Amino acid sequence: MKTLHTDIAILGAGTAGLAAYRAAKAAGKRALLIEGGPYGTTCARVGCMPSKLLIAAAEAAHQAAHTVPFGVHVEGAVTVNGEEVMDRVKRERDRFVGFVLEGVENIPAEDKIRGYARFESDTVLRVDDHTEIHASRVVIATGSRPSVPPPFRALGDRLVLNDDVFAWDDLPRRVAVFGPGVIGLELGQALARLGVEV
Repeated sequence: MKTLHTDIAILGAGTAGLAAYRAAKAAGKRALLIEGGPYGTTCARVGCMPSKLLIAAAEAAHQAAHTVPFGVHVEGAVTVNGEEVMDRVKRERDRFVGFVLEGVENIPAEDKIRGYARFESDTVLRVDDHTEIHASRVVIATGSRPSVPPPFRALGDRLVLNDDVFAWDDLPRRVAVFGPGVIGLELGQALARLGVEV
C-alpha cells in the first residue's frame, strides 16, 4: 500500500471539491483530490447545466404558444419533438462535461487519487486498498444523492430519479414528480411546458 502525506485531502472532485482544490493550491498548500466516481461534476452531468437546457427548451415552447398578446400569430399548433429536445440536452451537456474534464486533466496526476476514501482516524484516510493518506485537514465534498422512500422502491424501473431524466432519449407521455423542492419544481414545470402530463 502506498502512503502519501498532504496538507489537505479533498474527498470528491465535483464543483465544491474542485473549488477547494484550487483554493488550497492558491494558498500554497499541498492538496490531493480523491474521487471514486466519474469526473465531470454533478452540475455538468445531471444537475444545473442539463436542467437549464431542458428549461430553455420548455421556455421556447411556452413563448411560442403565447405570442398572440404581442400581435404575433403563429400558424398551427406548437409541436415539441421530444427526441430532438433530449438530443440537444445531451449534446450540450456532454460539451459542458468536456470542459470540466479538460480542467481535471490539467490537474497534475500526482494530485489525483482514484477510489473511495474512508477515515481510519481524524487525519488518516484509506483509499480503497491501495493508498493511505495522512492529511492535516480533510475537506468533505462528496455531494449527495436522492433518498428513495421504501414504498417507492417497489416501482422498479418505473421509478426515475432526477439524475436519470438527462439520459432519456425522448420525453415521456406523463410523469408524477415527487419532491416539490427546486429540482422537482424545475423539472415538473419544464416537462409540463414541453407537453408532458405532469
